Parts: sequence; structure tokens; C-alpha cells
Amino acid sequence: MLLIKNGRVMDPKSGLDQVCDVLVQDGKIIKIAPEIKEEGAELIDATGLVVAPGLVDIHVHFREPGQTHKEDIHTGALAAAAGGFTTVVMMANTNPTISDVETLQEVLQSARSEERRVGKECVSTC
Repeated sequence: MLLIKNGRVMDPKSGLDQVCDVLVQDGKIIKIAPEIKEEGAELIDATGLVVAPGLVDIHVHFREPGQTHKEDIHTGALAAAAGGFTTVVMMANTNPTISDVETLQEVLQSARSEERRVGKECVSTC
């Protein structure tokens, strides 16, 4: 279990915007309250930080394959995660263009090999 303490919890769907604690079990939020005590939980002190749903960037240029001197999946995923993005959608402006199953499979395999996970598969490709 993971207990995030003292963060500014923001949830646009419910309108929640206050400092409180968040309890997470198996990757799912199970409780949000002004103060939570949970023996044995891993603690994260989020004082001064925002706790919110992950952001989605629907227009990234990771340039893999073919133009990795500009950016690749690795550097793009690191930048996305640092900015709070959990999901990204790669544009197909690569060389070759991501327009066939074989190229798509190569890009997805590269994404799966990343240590830094953004969302469930690091990147989503359209």
C-alpha cells in the first residue's frame, strides 16, 4: 500500500481541490481524506506538491524511427514523465512513416523496453 500525505489533491471531475492524504492499493486510489493513518504503508510526503490525474499529450514528436537525433522514445518519455504526463500519442512524422504494421510493431517494442513508464505502455501510437 502507498500513502501520499499532505499533497494538494486536485480532481477536475469531482471539483476536489484541497490538501489531504491519498491511499493507494494495487495501483488504485481507495481513500482520500484530510488525514489517513495506515500501518505499514509506504509513505510519500507530498507537502507543497500537487496530486492530480496524469496528463495526456495527444501530439508529441518522438521522431523514432529515422530522426532520433532530434528526439527518440527514451528522451521523449523522460520529458513527458517529468512534466506529469502519463500518456502520449506519437505523431507519425518519422522516417519511415509509421504507416504499416511492421513499423508500428517496431516502435511499440522500443516503447516497451523503456525503464520510464508513461501510462501502461509508455506511448500510444496513432
